[in-house]
Amino acid sequence: MPNALSKSIERIARHAVGKDWNLYAAMLEHWQEIVGAEYARVTTLVKITFPHQPSEARRGDGTLCIRLPKGLAMEFEFKTAHIRQRINAYFGYNAIGRIVFEPVYTIPEPPAKTPAAPDPAAIAQIHETALNIDDEALREALGSFGEAMLRGENRQR
Repeated sequence: MPNALSKSIERIARHAVGKDWNLYAAMLEHWQEIVGAEYARVTTLVKITFPHQPSEARRGDGTLCIRLPKGLAMEFEFKTAHIRQRINAYFGYNAIGRIVFEPVYTIPEPPAKTPAAPDPAAIAQIHETALNIDDEALREALGSFGEAMLRGENRQR
């Protein structure tokens, strides 16, 4: 990211999140390591709030708010102590004392459709047509291209 743009984004984020930006940014960056890939995919960090601690150099015992699907809230509730331990171990002090949830209703994504297998007769027709090409590398490339077209593949190299 260009330097000027990253400074602007950081300034806006610091203003939005407050002086706890570094803690929040580090947690965002390492969220997958803290909760695991499966939970990181479906959860979102919302905010961190801390009790008033004017004389403390490092703010601690904060409340972390996590947005997650409603159906996952109960399961996640059982893991809060472990997650809180992992967060505090990562930072090296008791940064988070409590975790709260913001359950949201989500519509599950439909499973990806598996493409139908191409017709073997059509594949044979492609390779038969390519037999008229003298250059072997070109013949193989066009045959592979024809098969990919039949499968509906969209690969970019």
